[in-house]
Amino acid sequence: MKRWHAPLAALGIVAAPSVFAQSSVTLYGILDSAIQYANTGGKTTVRQDSSSVAPTRWGLIGTEDLGGGYAAVFKLENGFNLNNGTISGNGALFNREAWVGIRGPFGQIQLGNNYTPLFTTYASYSLGSLNTLGWGNAANNYVFVPAARTANSVRYVSPTIAGLTLRALYARGTNGASGAPPTLGDTASVGLNFKTGAFSADADYLQQRFAPTASVTAATGVSTGRYYLFAAKYTFEYVTPAVLYEIHRNGGGVSSAISGSYASPSHDFYEVNALIHKIGWASSVLVSFGQYFLKSNGNGDSTSYGLRYEYQLSKRTGVYLGFAEVRNHSKASFTVSNAGGPGIAVAAGQNITAGIAGIVHKF
Repeated sequence: MKRWHAPLAALGIVAAPSVFAQSSVTLYGILDSAIQYANTGGKTTVRQDSSSVAPTRWGLIGTEDLGGGYAAVFKLENGFNLNNGTISGNGALFNREAWVGIRGPFGQIQLGNNYTPLFTTYASYSLGSLNTLGWGNAANNYVFVPAARTANSVRYVSPTIAGLTLRALYARGTNGASGAPPTLGDTASVGLNFKTGAFSADADYLQQRFAPTASVTAATGVSTGRYYLFAAKYTFEYVTPAVLYEIHRNGGGVSSAISGSYASPSHDFYEVNALIHKIGWASSVLVSFGQYFLKSNGNGDSTSYGLRYEYQLSKRTGVYLGFAEVRNHSKASFTVSNAGGPGIAVAAGQNITAGIAGIVHKF
């Protein structure tokens, strides 16, 4: 990481000396590149991947001390594809996070493009040592992305009291864009984390307004999907087991996920995983198992298996090897997803078996 510390006057800002305060900006990033081999439907694919275990990204975090226990804070984070240098996601410059806020005795409030309480729980309980919620994690294969990150949002995190931390978020979805239903994508979410010693547990609720079809107009009717997420983990000396269980309801009439209209079918999914650490020097093994259940049709069910070995070469650099398989029923098309987005495409009813070898460097 690279830090710059400078008085505001050095930036050309004219103000009375009494308002000058300590300010800092940190540049950081993660680079992840891998070679992946996969077989699906009798077809073999070998390719170079970016963002397999950890989303490849760079960002800026800033803090200004305002005095009295208060600080102004911001974060800008860009995801990109290391194998070809292009911007990932929707092509926006800061497509992962972009927010500004205030931190103080009341907690922290921030406005912009934020992660929901659900994402915080996904990332906390879908384990890994080089990064969480990555290649091989069952939850990573089944998470619906619009429920994890929301633009035009306000996020609040409370102080921790008696082991409890409250997280809340409200987002204006498409933010009144012309040609779209006025409430499309509107999101409200709340989550509660409890931590004591080596034990941690979360419970989250999120509701999101969606349209059942990919093609929408201002007159398209919208409905409210509801997500419930529960998770827990305990860190023993040599192993950390964790479990996540998600329930999504009110997605009637939606047969497949449609990110552009925030639509996801009614479903359940779970992941049971364990991170086995202290294997030799700086080594760990992740074991993951999970299943997805489509409520309207059992033919949309899926099962995920994952095994990942991670070795820390240094404080900032690690390498990994992995094996994963996703077995789909006739109406399911889940794949082994990368941490930064979808993996190799799978047709409905096909299975995928994959292996990977890669490197992660943090700066």
